[in-house]
Amino acid sequence: MATTTFRDNRTDPMMNLKRSLLAILFTLTCSFAVTANAQSTTPHGIAAVVNSDIVTTHDLRQRVLFMLATTGAPRDEASLARIQQQAIRNLVDEHLQMQEAERYDQSISDEEINQSVARLFGRNGLDPNEVVGRLAAAGVSIETLRDQVRSEIAWQRITNGLFGSRIRITDAQIDETLNRLTANASKPNFRVAEIYIEASPDIGGMDGAMEGANAMIQQVKEGAPFPLLAQQFSSAPSAAKGGDIGWIREGELRPEIDQAITQMEVGALSTPIQTPGGVYVVALLDKKVSEAETLYKLRQVTVENEDLEAAKSRLISLRDTLTSCDTLVADVAEIEDLSAADMGELKSSELSDEVLALLAATDVGQLSDPIERPSGATSILICAREATGSEIPTRDEIENRLMDQQLAQASRRHLRDLRRKATLVVR
Repeated sequence: MATTTFRDNRTDPMMNLKRSLLAILFTLTCSFAVTANAQSTTPHGIAAVVNSDIVTTHDLRQRVLFMLATTGAPRDEASLARIQQQAIRNLVDEHLQMQEAERYDQSISDEEINQSVARLFGRNGLDPNEVVGRLAAAGVSIETLRDQVRSEIAWQRITNGLFGSRIRITDAQIDETLNRLTANASKPNFRVAEIYIEASPDIGGMDGAMEGANAMIQQVKEGAPFPLLAQQFSSAPSAAKGGDIGWIREGELRPEIDQAITQMEVGALSTPIQTPGGVYVVALLDKKVSEAETLYKLRQVTVENEDLEAAKSRLISLRDTLTSCDTLVADVAEIEDLSAADMGELKSSELSDEVLALLAATDVGQLSDPIERPSGATSILICAREATGSEIPTRDEIENRLMDQQLAQASRRHLRDLRRKATLVVR
């Protein structure tokens, strides 16, 4: 697939980010300062009404200037319109989130905000005093960032409280994930960052999301730091971390994203990846060869029948009967047109992708989905599966990851519900 290289792999990406951001702030300081000074005497109007809250034109102007300063977006008409649209959306969402915080009597201390802002600067290798000084010179108050961080902290606390106790991760869900990960244990690990543009009605649905994704790609091409674009424009929970979702293995993300990252080179940016509900842009930050491996003990069961569909149906019907490798030979001997064979011990790296996909969806002591043969069909019975290496997550780690994913989905649904129920007037 077509990709865009967005950084030189021979350099430290965090240093690149630091230099890019400081260069952007330096070059924009003078022009923003003139704009800010000219606007400082302008009376504050109303940009939006969110239930009983007012978003002033000053709030909107500050957010737009902040987004321009931190992302380095061009100041052409189309870019400014898109940034203003995103800025007002962010501000509306933050007001809705803080209204929920007030409803549930949640208050965020200055100390919590300061710690979060410090972590944000630390992750990006930036000197806080230098950034604050340059923002101030550009007419942007640090309170703009603090307000954004305050709403993020409050919203995470609220969604954890509302939905954390309701979500139940079952053993079957953990087993399914663990099966998939162990089947792909020998495959490379990828460190991925994402920007997710939600196809919401206010941006024009899927067409608007595709347009937004293409705009993100163009801005990265022009030198904008991916983490800061993600922080300001992404609707994914990873936005607070600059879009960085950490190290993942093939099979952990949506199939559309999996397919994209396995074809990308380190330092590349994907084309827009359309999924139900929105569009992703992903960056491949790093890649490493896995040190993990999975060892299987397998046996195969074959039905000889020229009618392939009949052969496959027969194997599926035997799943509740053929569940033990110890008794498999005896069990098969009593069934007509059925044969069994020992496949021995095999490493996952020795198996084809087709077989690995079947094993990923099959538990130990269970027959896999049938594989077509010229004169019938074959299923594989997993006798044992053992993952080796430190890179295989524990059951607790998988449970936490699944919990985070479901919390993120619940969070997006709850915010959409708040938007639908709210009295919103955008001017």
